Amino acid sequence: MALVTAGLAVQAYAGRSTPAPSLAVLLGWLLTATGLVLASPGLTHLCGRLLQCSRPGALRLLAGRVLMAEAARIGRPLGVLCAVASAGYAMTALYDGAGPAPAFGPLSALGAFVVAGSTLATLLTAAVEARQCRADTIAALLRLGAPTAMLRGAAALRAAALLALFGPLTLGIAALSALPLI
Repeated sequence: MALVTAGLAVQAYAGRSTPAPSLAVLLGWLLTATGLVLASPGLTHLCGRLLQCSRPGALRLLAGRVLMAEAARIGRPLGVLCAVASAGYAMTALYDGAGPAPAFGPLSALGAFVVAGSTLATLLTAAVEARQCRADTIAALLRLGAPTAMLRGAAALRAAALLALFGPLTLGIAALSALPLI
């Protein structure tokens, strides 16, 4: 989180001069993205802890334990996704700003598509890998008589918890990252 804060501070100081120095803004984005990637496994683990606190039922306990166990595997791709989404928002602010906007041509669109597609593919690959690692546990739960609706509910609860934490975090960092460009 210190790297995220340092990156946002560098971007804020870079935004004081007009126009904002490109190298300082780029350094701020790099520090922020690195901080997000490094902090995301801990935030994912925190989501699991929060799901389990305050007298959890079987569904919340299962969802929380899985999030805690898979925090290292799915946390970093989530951090990369947050960083890419924040940078994408900042770039749209740059192109929608009042000043002269740089040309957004087909190669820029292709580059944005490749970066966003690669990020989503990495996240989906990590999710599938995590599911395959849990296959024995899922099979054991099904043999013990756990309803498949509960397993699906636990997966939906995990996704909702991650979205509830990482959604506002991404929007907040994106808004703060876009300030020097507006």
